[in-house]
Amino acid sequence: MSAERNQANGYVRVVRLKGDPNKVDEAIKQWTQGILPLLKKQPGFTGATLTGNRKTGDALSVSYWESETTMKAARGQVRPEALRVLDMTGGNIVEEDECEVAALQRFKPAKSGVWARVTTVNGDPTRVSEAVSNFMQKIVPVIEKQPGARTALFFVNRQTGRTFGGSVWDTEMDLQKSEASISGLRTETIQKLGGKDTKIEIFEIYATEILAPVASSV
Repeated sequence: MSAERNQANGYVRVVRLKGDPNKVDEAIKQWTQGILPLLKKQPGFTGATLTGNRKTGDALSVSYWESETTMKAARGQVRPEALRVLDMTGGNIVEEDECEVAALQRFKPAKSGVWARVTTVNGDPTRVSEAVSNFMQKIVPVIEKQPGARTALFFVNRQTGRTFGGSVWDTEMDLQKSEASISGLRTETIQKLGGKDTKIEIFEIYATEILAPVASSV
């Protein structure tokens, strides 16, 4: 695939958030007007996405970086403002991961208002490479053939074995219809990873901005 579509390089910080479902719109506004401009000022920043569930208040903030060094350096510059915004909107950080972008295929440009399925798995660090290969060889081609497919992604924390596998879709219905084709392959990948504590979530892409082809949205 072309470099524009095959973007499996760089690093990503995935921050799991829990917020007030009644303040989702305000949280999106604060992230877009406060956090995103600050992220864009940091060296090595290549993109960011805010995605969540309006009913539960669960969310993921994902930022993309050219290198592990720039990702780590940006944390101290951005975190104080992020905590201020979360305090204003009744939210908090549940956990965060620093991951390698092991696979990222973008079939259509990143945009907000679309839907994502994200599978979080705690796996065996020694089996991560096998799981990545399985995802690339078996799952990505199937996702690409489904109506409404926009993105396929696989982020890995090689130290802990935690992975984030995901796909992005034009509509929630497209996402739901794809489940039958993908569920068995997803289970196979989880088994290859020696995975446990699997969490499968459906999110709306609240906001996203990608600055360079090195990275894309979830």
